[in-house]
Amino acid sequence: MKSLIKKLIAYDKIYHHLKTSIFYQLRKQLNGQLANITYGHPSKDFFVIGVTGTNGKTTTVNIIHKILNDCLGKTMMISTANIKIGNKEIKNTKKMTSLDIYDLQSNLAIAKDAGCKIAVLEVSSHGLEQYRFEGVKFDCGVLTNITHDHLDYHKTMDNYAKAKKQLFKYILHNGKNHKYAILPTDDSYGRKRFEEFAFDKKISYSIHWSSFLKAENIHEFKDKTTFDFNYLGKIYHITTHMVGLFNVYNILAALGVALEIGVPVQKAIAAIQEFSGVEGRMQRIDHKGITAYIDFAHTPDWLEKALSYLKTIKGEGRLITTFGAPWVRDKEKRPIMGQIAADYSDIVIITDDDADTENRLEIIDQIQKWISNKTLGKDLFIIPERTLAIEFSTNIAQTNDILMFAGKGHESIQLTNTGKRPWSDFEEVKKRLK
Repeated sequence: MKSLIKKLIAYDKIYHHLKTSIFYQLRKQLNGQLANITYGHPSKDFFVIGVTGTNGKTTTVNIIHKILNDCLGKTMMISTANIKIGNKEIKNTKKMTSLDIYDLQSNLAIAKDAGCKIAVLEVSSHGLEQYRFEGVKFDCGVLTNITHDHLDYHKTMDNYAKAKKQLFKYILHNGKNHKYAILPTDDSYGRKRFEEFAFDKKISYSIHWSSFLKAENIHEFKDKTTFDFNYLGKIYHITTHMVGLFNVYNILAALGVALEIGVPVQKAIAAIQEFSGVEGRMQRIDHKGITAYIDFAHTPDWLEKALSYLKTIKGEGRLITTFGAPWVRDKEKRPIMGQIAADYSDIVIITDDDADTENRLEIIDQIQKWISNKTLGKDLFIIPERTLAIEFSTNIAQTNDILMFAGKGHESIQLTNTGKRPWSDFEEVKKRLK
């Protein structure tokens, strides 16, 4: 009902003007301060780490939590996929990267009462612009990358980057003794932030550019990744269960946090090597010579990196990609993602993601409109019902094929044209394969 009302009043068209008004901003700021007061300013007693960026936030938050919870004591975290207080995990069913300010402060207060001293928070550009972190005293900020996303909301890449910059401004004005940052030098915005801000401590990380933590000798396999890095003149080796270059970046970012706050390097490496990954993030299912991956990839950059890796490892098999795009948000990226899927995949199946109140067929039409290197009915298929798309993909799969199911990842509901329904890509794919 709420989404229908918003559609009737063209909320997505007027919101851009509404959110720039001084009254809207003051109301949001006041709401944030009230939430902070209501729960007793919990973040002032935490060492708070914020992770922002377009891609990799959820995985990076989870790796940081694993290292710090293992090595320094009870740590809490909040990500798009899950919430953890120590070793207790709660699934995040809100479909929000950054929680409502009252939910956030409530979770911080609960974690404080449970004995946590460190908090790791996934921080979205929407959450920063809407003051959902107002009053949170961040000590350390991590940037993963900044690529095309949410331009329906921010309008330009510069506005998008400016929104994420707010996290680092919070750190510089936190009134605390710690002002730390971990920044990627392979990313142009990361280099800019590294040069622009004077933090107490800052660590750069990369694969290509010069940096403090640079991954070298990277080897990618179907079930693991290995690489080396240099720290204080000594070479260290990591073997991780996570796959893809994107996860090397996530590990380096998490490692930067650990080293910056004093975790011994060997202990940090041990925790990383034990970490098995996050639900819905390149989550693998193997069955009779067929390998399926479930991933949350919903941006052009993320989809390209995931498919590039899968194309590299597929050998003689085919890469079959099944994906869609959600309603309203950032329509510009739909044809870009369609072309990326077509360029890297042998077979592309376009289906529903979260169509909600937008016409599902119009979304699909926008995804496929730039695809010129695939033939409909031969290596390009349109199957709007996601259940049937998954069934078709698994039915045509042969030994050595790799199946990619992108967009839904960990999510447990789907917003269809006929309403909300329980959903799990992982369970649906596992059922169809077996």
